[in-house]
Amino acid sequence: MKRLLYILVMAAATAVAHAAPVYHPPGANLTSGDVSNSQSIMSDITNPAASAVQLERDGAHVQFGIIGNIGIGIEYGQVDNIFNVIDEKAKAYSSGLAVTLPTLTGDAATDAAAIQNAIDVPVGDLNGVLATVAADGYGKAFGSMNLPLMPVVVGSDLLGGALVFDASASVTSKANGIHDNIDIDYSTVVTQLQTWDGVSPIDLGEVTLDLNTQTVKVDNNTLLQTRAAGIGELALGYSRQLMKHEQGGLFGGLRAKYYKVGLAQSATRLGDLTDAEQLFQDIRDATFNYDSSFGLDLGVLWVSENYRLGATVMNLNAPRFTFPGLDVTGYSPGPIADQLARNYVYTMEAQLKLEAALFSSDRHWVLNAGLDANAVPDPFGDDYQWATLSAAYLTDSWWIPGGRIGYRGNLAGEKMNYVTLGATLFKAFNIDLAMALNEVTIDGTSVPRGAMLNMGLELSF
Repeated sequence: MKRLLYILVMAAATAVAHAAPVYHPPGANLTSGDVSNSQSIMSDITNPAASAVQLERDGAHVQFGIIGNIGIGIEYGQVDNIFNVIDEKAKAYSSGLAVTLPTLTGDAATDAAAIQNAIDVPVGDLNGVLATVAADGYGKAFGSMNLPLMPVVVGSDLLGGALVFDASASVTSKANGIHDNIDIDYSTVVTQLQTWDGVSPIDLGEVTLDLNTQTVKVDNNTLLQTRAAGIGELALGYSRQLMKHEQGGLFGGLRAKYYKVGLAQSATRLGDLTDAEQLFQDIRDATFNYDSSFGLDLGVLWVSENYRLGATVMNLNAPRFTFPGLDVTGYSPGPIADQLARNYVYTMEAQLKLEAALFSSDRHWVLNAGLDANAVPDPFGDDYQWATLSAAYLTDSWWIPGGRIGYRGNLAGEKMNYVTLGATLFKAFNIDLAMALNEVTIDGTSVPRGAMLNMGLELSF
């Protein structure tokens, strides 16, 4: 199972299919938050109203990303040594779970009661561990990128505002367990013991008992599931100043987006997992099913000399994407088989983002705060609602680097907390790193539960 994250990363690298995926903020936004500022083009197009602000300040301009943003990230669930735990417990399905049986007396009723006492504890422990892994254990890898030269921002007095063109892609992949409670049927044990031939295993429904080797093997619908989602986005936005006042200006903007979303799924019952490499092969060979739709973002921004206040509604129309379920041939009928077989629907729910920034008089120092007013799910149903706080030095020099430091926390879902750090070099190259404050033990070593890295190169003139 240690190779599982390698496969996830490979999926993220090869499944090229949203300029701002909910699980991975793009560019310098990783540190600054989804707050508009003029330091990075990725920050300046976060709010659809923001791109016109520079036109008001600096006149006609063009900005574009040579490599606007490339980002990668990884996240673990909160089960210590999860991959070792899965490997160990999977042996109950492949090699059998050792149990300690008393010496049989020859009395079928007495021996049946002794067998039940001996089996209930280790199988109950196995049930508990697998349920915990299914509830809290997972491995997730993700990445995002803007296509070369994207985004492009064109501000012009002739247009009365600014146009933004963008083309981007993101991919996320997740591996997790789905637990089917191991049910034991003791109703026929007495009869089987009375006719036992000394060789055949005892059938206990989803468990078989080998009296000679004192092992039980489990065979039910407990499974490992892997999914990968790729999101391609084409966006066209327009912003302009709506009102001017001596205390500042009000800007508004909208952004129309075309989405193409792909989903690949694979599931393998632990009882069928005789060769781990086959599981990885299934992931690599999984077919992406695609659906498409349109989204609409709206934004407003009040800009004063020393502060900004803004709000953005992402995916106002909540676009939906539907994907076919999995083939459940070989699965026992029941809730898990039904869950896998039904169509999977992913809805990009509408989200309200609030932002605020406070600038020094020379606009080189800035404090940023951002808050998602509501949680929204990623393609796998994991909820995200970011709250961010950051401080930054914004440089006008080609030689003096800009820097930023911040904190971001997910108020929903896994409630992950990150410390973030970023720098801008030569007014063009951005690099940002986020490291989770939450920890988990992997292979006996305590490591952060998550990490993200973004890089980008951009120009403006």
